[in-house]
Parts: sequence; structure tokens; C-alpha cells
Amino acid sequence: MKKRNITEFQILSEIVRKQPHIKQKEIADVLGITVQGVSEHIRNLLKKGLITSRGRGEYVLTADGMKALKVWISDFKSYLNHVNQDIYRYKDVWPAIANEDLKEGDEVYLYMNKGHLYASKEVKSKSTAKVSEGGYAGEDIAIENINGIIEIKKGKVIILKIPPKVKGGSKNVDYEVIQNILDANRDSVVATMGTISHVVSKKLNIKPEIRFAVLEGIVGACDRGCDVVCLITGKMTEKVVKTLDKHKISYSVIDCAKDVDN
Repeated sequence: MKKRNITEFQILSEIVRKQPHIKQKEIADVLGITVQGVSEHIRNLLKKGLITSRGRGEYVLTADGMKALKVWISDFKSYLNHVNQDIYRYKDVWPAIANEDLKEGDEVYLYMNKGHLYASKEVKSKSTAKVSEGGYAGEDIAIENINGIIEIKKGKVIILKIPPKVKGGSKNVDYEVIQNILDANRDSVVATMGTISHVVSKKLNIKPEIRFAVLEGIVGACDRGCDVVCLITGKMTEKVVKTLDKHKISYSVIDCAKDVDN
């Protein structure tokens, strides 16, 4: 199912619920999209002949629109039934990484390492499980009968503040400071945000694991127990700090400009 089609059928559903008096802003609020987005979809639905306008924001479904909505509801129910079957089939089976060679039937302890779930015969936590499909050390295995809570210590963040272009950009960066921090935090996830930070990472031959949806990526990594070192350009640091404060994630900020007054 294409996202655009789903959104259009959601709009059709809202029009059916409240026709003929429904404002585009009301639809936008319900679906969590912009009014501009709703307007674009409305134009497309009018073009397809699935709705008609009575003017002043009054919309009603045409016969074709009602037929299309019924077909979509039927198809969506079928899709959900398939998903529900898959959930039921796999609800008790989880993937994990083998800490050592493991075979079917082994009783194991579970723990998190660098954001991934591991299974080991050694006591690593109070959480246990049974191996349903074994494998060699480092391979993915299947576990079931999970007992106990897998403890995850939230990761912390080191923000390396990179000067923006108006303050010298990559030419005003103390690369030694950055390299020393990276060397001291080799197990940390590396993130970059901003053009200058991207250039700096290239100069240091760094391949960041988080480049897009950076704020969500940093929070997600910390929630999975990973520490993060992030190169953030200029005032973008403020946005990152606000996000970390909101999610109660510990952090430190280090200014990496050679000439702070530049």
C-alpha cells in the first residue's frame, strides 16, 4: 500500500464522517499532516472524481468515491489479517546474536551490547531465554521463552560543536581534539549534523552511522544503551540539547573551534 493512497483514503473517511461540512484544517489535525498536504490530496481526489465540492469547503463523496472507499476498507482488513497472522506466528520468537556457539535447547542469559541483543551461556543479566535455533558465535540465532527484564542503561552523548562557516567552518576546527575524543570513545555511535560537520568527518575519514534524522537517531541509540559522539554545526547544537533534555539523556558539549573568538 502506497503512503499517498492511504492518506487519500483517510481523507475520504473523514469526509464520510463529517460531510458535507468539514474544513481542511480539521482533516489536517486528525491526520497529523499540513493543511497544504490536505489541499493537494483534495485536488487529486476531485480530479479522480471521488469527491465533489459544493463550495465553501463543503465536500461529499461521489458514487465512485464511496465504491473506492469500500474496496479499500476490504483490502485493508485483509492486509491487517495477514499482519496479525504473522505477529501470532512470530510473537514468541526473537532474534539475538550468539555470544558463543549455541545450539537448540540451550538456556541462555540475555544482555544488550552496542544496541543489539546478545545471548550467552554466561550469567550476563537476570533475563533468560531458550535457544530455538542455534548458531556460531557472532551469528544471528532465534530465542524464545524470554523471562525477566533486559536491563538497558541509557547511553550518554558527547556533542562536538563545529564552527559554522561565518566562524571559519572546517578551516577553524581543532582536529586533534576531535580525534582524541573519538579515540577515547571507540565504541560510541558517531553522528553528524550539518554541512560543515560532514566535511570535517570526511577530513578525519569518519563514516558516521547517523547522518539523517539525526535527532531521532541519537535518541534511539541512547535508548538502546549506546553512547553517541556527534559532530554538530553551530547553532544546531541548541536543537540537539533541547531534544536531549526532553528525553533526559546526559550530555556534554565541547567547542571544537581552534579560535573561539574567530
